Amino acid sequence: MVAEHITMMLEDLGCSVAGPVATIEEALVIVETEAPDGVLLDANLNGESSAPIASFLHARAIPFVVVTGYGGLGLPTEAMNAAPRLAKPFSSVDFEKVLIAAFLT
Repeated sequence: MVAEHITMMLEDLGCSVAGPVATIEEALVIVETEAPDGVLLDANLNGESSAPIASFLHARAIPFVVVTGYGGLGLPTEAMNAAPRLAKPFSSVDFEKVLIAAFLT
């Protein structure tokens, strides 16, 4: 339900959405085949760190925002810690601000 809401917010901002996906494997297939302009990356997908996806995105200079409920806590990789962060729970105003700053500036 949350993923559907995020998808709707992205579409309202004019974005084309290639997800959501629930596993590391599914996410890697999408980012490898779709060549996205930007990615919203949950720090944890079904109990697994999304660090492999962050590494892939970082290596290909694809911008991403880490969506996390971990607040200011350190994340598993330097690329994830350096990426813009959207803290859960978030408002639609915060969502839009982070996306604009991350992908449109």
